[in-house]
Amino acid sequence: MKRSGIRSIGELLGDFVRDSNLEEGLLETRVCEAWDALVIGSVVLGSHTSRRTFRDGVLTCRLRSSVVRAHLKPMSGMLCSELNRRLQGEYVKEIKLL
Repeated sequence: MKRSGIRSIGELLGDFVRDSNLEEGLLETRVCEAWDALVIGSVVLGSHTSRRTFRDGVLTCRLRSSVVRAHLKPMSGMLCSELNRRLQGEYVKEIKLL
């Protein structure tokens, strides 16, 4: 029997992710992990982030402290750029701090 159409495991996994509609969920996980890695160096941010979601290019972070939220709002553009740099793409268009 002769082999034809040999594909790498990476191609097969990519097809599986697309066919199973897992792309959006995996991207959300990657973005939230990048946010965690970005704020982990700051004890203040890490302890005040209670929930985060990512949908349609918007990362929404719920913060427990209004003081931290007020401090971060002017920096949201810089944080967005840093997240995209870490993710190696232009995924995050906006950060909403609630």
